[in-house]
Amino acid sequence: MLTALVDDLENGTHSVLEHGYPDRVLRPHGLPEPTSQQVVVSESGRQYRDVAHADVDLHVELDGRLHDEAEARDDDADRDLDDLARGLVTPRLRYRQVFTTPCRTASRLAVLFRARGWTGTPHSCGRPGCEDWGSKS
Repeated sequence: MLTALVDDLENGTHSVLEHGYPDRVLRPHGLPEPTSQQVVVSESGRQYRDVAHADVDLHVELDGRLHDEAEARDDDADRDLDDLARGLVTPRLRYRQVFTTPCRTASRLAVLFRARGWTGTPHSCGRPGCEDWGSKS
């Protein structure tokens, strides 16, 4: 666990939520690893995306408490529109999706990744209640 945390920090993780995403949602379910803190230049200027799955034109934003303010949400909406204009999809995840329902989140992301060209094979993490991924294609 400590090794995974150090690896994530070296790869650009900036928060507990950003560590939890690959550690609880992606890796246990065989989903593709992202690039952390990817730089994006848009009409709004130079920005950073929490994680990018560039091979499937998808950015995932991990919104903690900072994003409870109206101005932060408005800025996020502008960034999401910039992404959509470039053909990128930007799902937004919060603590519940990463820490309370990681299996459900992984299942939904697997569908999204596959729809955008990912050819990998997701699987159950083995936690009680994690669905049988073997029946999904």
